[in-house]
Amino acid sequence: MSQDHRPLTETRQMMIDIVAQSERPLTRTEIANRLDRKKTPHLINMMDELVENGVFQRSIFTFNNGVTGYVYTVTENLTQE
Repeated sequence: MSQDHRPLTETRQMMIDIVAQSERPLTRTEIANRLDRKKTPHLINMMDELVENGVFQRSIFTFNNGVTGYVYTVTENLTQE
């Protein structure tokens, strides 16, 4: 069975919408899960691009188990639009 792929622009916009609508910062895994995808290097690169372009803000977070990871929020510029 072949896998249908959505255009990059659609995936990027879905990521922005997912993070913008969340009441709290989201991890890479949570974003990927809400896209019904796995956390792949490709998706991580897309998240990093959104950070570089000023769309997402990335913070380091320490989870309850002591592991550190990244969480994402949209920048203030996007939340005010």
